[in-house]
Amino acid sequence: MNIEELKKWIGSSETSEDIITSSLEQRFRATLDIDPGNPKTGDTASSGIHWTLAPPVYKHSDLGKDSHPKKGGFLPPITLPRRMWAGCETDFYSKLYIGDKVTKISTVDDITLKEGRSGKLCFVKAKYQFYVNNKIKIKEFHNIVYRDINTNQNVQKVKLPFDTFDDEKSIYTHPTIMFRYSAITFNGHRIHYDYPYSIKEEFYPDLVFHGPLQATLLLNLSETNAKKKVKKFIHKGVSPVFANMNLKLKLKRHSDKEYHLFSETETNGMAMEAISYF
Repeated sequence: MNIEELKKWIGSSETSEDIITSSLEQRFRATLDIDPGNPKTGDTASSGIHWTLAPPVYKHSDLGKDSHPKKGGFLPPITLPRRMWAGCETDFYSKLYIGDKVTKISTVDDITLKEGRSGKLCFVKAKYQFYVNNKIKIKEFHNIVYRDINTNQNVQKVKLPFDTFDDEKSIYTHPTIMFRYSAITFNGHRIHYDYPYSIKEEFYPDLVFHGPLQATLLLNLSETNAKKKVKKFIHKGVSPVFANMNLKLKLKRHSDKEYHLFSETETNGMAMEAISYF
C-alpha cells in the first residue's frame, strides 16, 4: 500500500439525506427488544438511531466480495480485505425527532498505517455530521480499521478494570437481532448474516456482532441509569463478539456526569469500552 496515494482520499466527502419515520423508530426499538409502541411525528427519536440513517446505497453489482461497497469511491481503495468498526467519538448537540429530515455529511478526515500483532493495519478516520434544517444535531469521528485475514483467531483475553459495577445486564446475541440490525441499516456486510462466508472466507468462529449495535446497547444502558440523554459518547472495540454468545453489559458510575461502560464475553473478556458524559 502506498500511504501517499491513500492520503489523496483525505477530504473526500459525500452528502446524503434520510427521514426518521415512525416505522424506522418502531423497527429500531423492536430490534433492541423494546416495545415498538406507536411513535408519532414530533416524538423524541431513540438514541443510537443516527447510526441507521442515510447508509451508503449501491446497486448489487457495485458491491465487493464482502458485500460492502467497492473501495475507491468515498472510502480509499485499501487492499487489506477485512474491515471492522473500531469505535468512535460522538457529540450530541440536541435531540432528533420522529419526522426529522436529516442531512448527513461524511468526510474522510485521516488515514494512517500501523503494524499490529497480526500484521499491517490501516485506520481510516471519518467525520460524520448530521443536520436538521441546517442546524447540526450530531457530530462524530468514526474509526474504521482494515487488516489482513488471519486464520489464527486467538484473542488475548482482556480483564475488566473493576470488580464491582453499579448496573449489569446480559443479552443473548441471537442471529435474528443481528439480521434485523443489518436490515434497518442496509448493511450488506456478509460477516453479519452469511455463516458459511464468515467462517470459510474470513475464518471467524461464527457470525460477527455489529459494533454500532453493541455501542447502542451500552449507550442505552447509561441513559437508562442516568434518566437523561448523553451529551458525549466515546467507545472503542477491544475484542470481537459473535452470534450465540451471552454478552454482558456493565456500568460503573464515576459521577452524575460520567459513566464508564463495558461489554464482556466469557471467551474474550472485554469486548467494548465506552464512556458516557452527561
